[in-house]
Amino acid sequence: MSIQKIMELSLGVPKKHKPKRAVKSLVASNFYVDGNLFIEVFDNIKKTDSMQHRNFRAKAIVDLAMSLECSLKSLVISLSKDSESPNDAYKKARKCSHDLRGLYEEVASRAKNRLAIKKINDEIFNDLKSLKVGSRYSFEVFLLRFQADKSKVFIGEDLISRTIDNPEWVSRLRSEAVTINKLAEQCHSKYLSKHAILSGAKFKKFDKELSNFLSSLR
Repeated sequence: MSIQKIMELSLGVPKKHKPKRAVKSLVASNFYVDGNLFIEVFDNIKKTDSMQHRNFRAKAIVDLAMSLECSLKSLVISLSKDSESPNDAYKKARKCSHDLRGLYEEVASRAKNRLAIKKINDEIFNDLKSLKVGSRYSFEVFLLRFQADKSKVFIGEDLISRTIDNPEWVSRLRSEAVTINKLAEQCHSKYLSKHAILSGAKFKKFDKELSNFLSSLR
């Protein structure tokens, strides 16, 4: 047995290499790594003095929302069937845009009988839908507060008080982002990563599929 074969066996390389899965691996891994990086950005700033300012906290929360989005898009691609091209899987993930619930429902549909996924925190997802990515803009945060029912603002039950100004809510959001990011990494490892171990003829086939994928995005 050649050294190459021994190495492939030790790495768990599939007997039948699927270059389309290798392309999907490239895309899905970039999404879940981005999801992890958004969490890292949040963790690096969460104890800074800047977090005392509402508008800064709002931007930090958007980072966690973006982490959820990236991780869910990674899952959509990792759970795609072989009959679905890398381009179609990518477009399906991108089509959902910032719709976190839509992304989760797409993931849940694809994961059926294949991967156990936790039920999402409905409160967190509903709040994020209300906040929208627009909350990264200070004026949008101002409007949400200004247009809120004044009686709810007084007792701390308006959207801003319940979310951006609530450390417990922010902590739960971070936990949700971490959980889904870990799931994205595990799913990628289970279905795609082994097909991204390339050498010789496998690399040539991958390169051809990658070129086809990139051309389809133009």
